[in-house]
Amino acid sequence: NNPHLFLRIVATPLGHVLPGSTLLLFQDITQIQQLETVRQDFISNISHELRTPLASLKALTETLQEGALEDPPAAHRFLERMQTEVDSLSLMVSELLELSRIESGRVPLHITTVQPCEILSQAVDRLRLQAERSGLSLSIKCSDDIPEILADAKRLEQVLVNLLHNAIKFTPEGGAIEARAQDRENRVIFSIEDTGVGIPAEDLLRIFERFYKSDRSRSSTGTGLGLAIARHLVEAHGGNIWVESAEGEGSIFSFSIPIANP
Repeated sequence: NNPHLFLRIVATPLGHVLPGSTLLLFQDITQIQQLETVRQDFISNISHELRTPLASLKALTETLQEGALEDPPAAHRFLERMQTEVDSLSLMVSELLELSRIESGRVPLHITTVQPCEILSQAVDRLRLQAERSGLSLSIKCSDDIPEILADAKRLEQVLVNLLHNAIKFTPEGGAIEARAQDRENRVIFSIEDTGVGIPAEDLLRIFERFYKSDRSRSSTGTGLGLAIARHLVEAHGGNIWVESAEGEGSIFSFSIPIANP
């Protein structure tokens, strides 16, 4: 009855052993099929993400070769655009390598006891100017008596910076973003809440997949790898990450980390 169940059925006549009988072998290949789908999606997505900057670089190069080099102001503009595309490709490659290392366990975590408010404050401080330039209010809510957690502070700050960056990118001018941490059942829950454009319901289950973008028209910048990296880093800490959102009503991205002394 499961529409997502894939079976391989092999029929083998038993011949002279049991004349007129056939051996049926049923093999559940659902997981194999799912892995194949992930592989195909990955190839399709990375091809799509590479096609745009490469096509742009080709067009810019051809324009320069056809005479734009003789127009210094135009040549300067084209070279700046080429630099932007190269930076985009470099970011994609570095994030792919980062994700690959994290998934294969080749990124050691330097676990220590950490005060959650310190990590939250450092991440907020890094993004405060960007939020102000976008016309957004950015606040923090974290009690000083919140329990310490066992974590790699730099890696969790990387997760928070990624979530804050996304909140800023998808929140219109005049909106608000709140970063908070609270303890709940031997865990600390970090949350980034915004008043932004929100995420369609059909995209919520896939938002943490690599390269997945809920709306390519409004998400044309970025690699689509940030949330996948965030998910793997949180899970490497023994935590979970999730999102609550409704289109047009903002989003709340949250993740949990075990406390140091439950």
